Amino acid sequence: MMLTVDEYMALRRLITSERESEGSELSQETPKRRRSRNARANDKKMSKALEQANSELRKNNGELRKGISQADVLRRAHRIKKTL
Repeated sequence: MMLTVDEYMALRRLITSERESEGSELSQETPKRRRSRNARANDKKMSKALEQANSELRKNNGELRKGISQADVLRRAHRIKKTL
């Protein structure tokens, strides 16, 4: 039995709508993967490095210093992270 294009598209829409209605249930079935110890340690180091880089490259009111971009802040943070 061959489907016409219209029948095929209607079937696809039906399948898609069923998947969307089950979407909230499907997302809960997959367990979250635990992050490795190294990944968590690196996140902690990067957090401290970002705090330090931001304090060095921002004014007291929170604005970036003249001629400094967010890219400069992140570059400095990566350098600081290596030393931590």
